[in-house]
Amino acid sequence: MRVGVDIMTVGGLGLSPCQLLDWAHGLGLEGVQFGGLRRLSPTLDVDQLSRVKAHADRLGMYTHVSVAQANPIVAEGGLDALERRLREEIEAAAGAGWRELHSFINNDQQRYEHPVPWKAHVDGCAELLCRLRPLLERLGSRVNLETHGETTFDLLRVIAKAGPQAAGICLDMANTLVNAEDPVLAARRAAPYTHLTHAKDAIVAFCPEGLVRQGRPPGQGVVDFRAILPVLAEHCPDLPLSIEDHKWLFTAKIFDRDWVDRNPDLTAHEMGQVVRLACGVQSRLHAGELPPLEEYEATPFMEEMETRLRSGRAYLAGLLSELGLQSPPLAAAAAAKEK
Repeated sequence: MRVGVDIMTVGGLGLSPCQLLDWAHGLGLEGVQFGGLRRLSPTLDVDQLSRVKAHADRLGMYTHVSVAQANPIVAEGGLDALERRLREEIEAAAGAGWRELHSFINNDQQRYEHPVPWKAHVDGCAELLCRLRPLLERLGSRVNLETHGETTFDLLRVIAKAGPQAAGICLDMANTLVNAEDPVLAARRAAPYTHLTHAKDAIVAFCPEGLVRQGRPPGQGVVDFRAILPVLAEHCPDLPLSIEDHKWLFTAKIFDRDWVDRNPDLTAHEMGQVVRLACGVQSRLHAGELPPLEEYEATPFMEEMETRLRSGRAYLAGLLSELGLQSPPLAAAAAAKEK
């Protein structure tokens, strides 16, 4: 396993892709998970994309990229148009050397607020990836769907239909809390299919609607990385841990009947584990061990970003060393293959 960063954390720096790689390398990070492929090259110029990949390779860093949102329900032009767009992006990414690709189904509150029932969104994604499967298999590529409001249950249904060669998971450890999935239980479900991550931490506390989640740097929240990382490593020893850190408060409306009905896979046991985490945080808030949520949010994220990122990197790297889960540097791994 290697510790890098997701573009969501550092996009505010306003750096070019190669400048960002240099900056991250200087912080001791081992890779960058970039955002949409068309942000790197609006025309999907493979030479331009390849220059970014080659620069990362020279630094001994991993890189990954995202393709379009894999949800034909919300795509302009519907299923056929989205399939064409994704074909172009998948082929361009493979041409530059990127084959483990990031995507998502849910954007913002589509799971809860879109007029089309959520099941149709999940089914539409599965149909799309089934149509793309011959291309993905030919190129050796895979679309890894993030827990971005999607539950691990949703993603497992997509994988069951599209196949694990075509579809996988980008596990955002703290996003699971937004749907009251326990991070450890969610990781156990997702582990066999997880090829990318957003290594995110958070605390979860009570609010009038149910639970509220607040992002924290890895090691400062309730996500049990010590329990999760060995489970993930068993299936993907070289898994990249791309730190995604940001502020903002997210609500899980577990007191609302409609919200609960929209999460039919959620068991009382699992919700109980998340409530247990919230009880622990609530005690620390009352004791003054943690600052009030609003006070913590008040400082702009970019003022703290580098400090938070250094802290998260140190925590994850130290934990990997302690657990014996560190992968060799990419440059050393490449040299060993050549021998």
